[in-house]
Amino acid sequence: MTLPALPPFVRGRTDLDGFTLYRTGGMAGRAEAVGCVVLVTIDTDDEATAKAWVDSVFVALASDPKSHPGGISAAFHVRNDGRQVVNYAEWRSADDHVDALSDGNGVGSATADWRRVQSFPGVRQGGFVRYRPLAQVQAEVE
Repeated sequence: MTLPALPPFVRGRTDLDGFTLYRTGGMAGRAEAVGCVVLVTIDTDDEATAKAWVDSVFVALASDPKSHPGGISAAFHVRNDGRQVVNYAEWRSADDHVDALSDGNGVGSATADWRRVQSFPGVRQGGFVRYRPLAQVQAEVE
């Protein structure tokens, strides 16, 4: 699968133009090569809703009985007006991300915590796009 380069507003995992980094998480102690970056976009009513939704994602991740092994890290950014969240998610490969979505429940297990994330009031799922990691794009330029 050929992946496009990240859009220009993405300067790095923790630096997106027009957004403020809110929370990050990942697999502690794992030194995995990033093969795919997924930008997940969520529209929200306001900044408080955006942050509460991100916090609910972290609760769901912590309680997930079988998180996908291909997920490496996530960096959640809130747009400066508070009405959008972008998750800069790093995966071992695009195929791992495809596999994580294959059961129809999103990246998480079918748990109460993940159902809460998926039906959070004031939140609308925007979608996602898979990209080449920034390091690969920079290497191609050099």
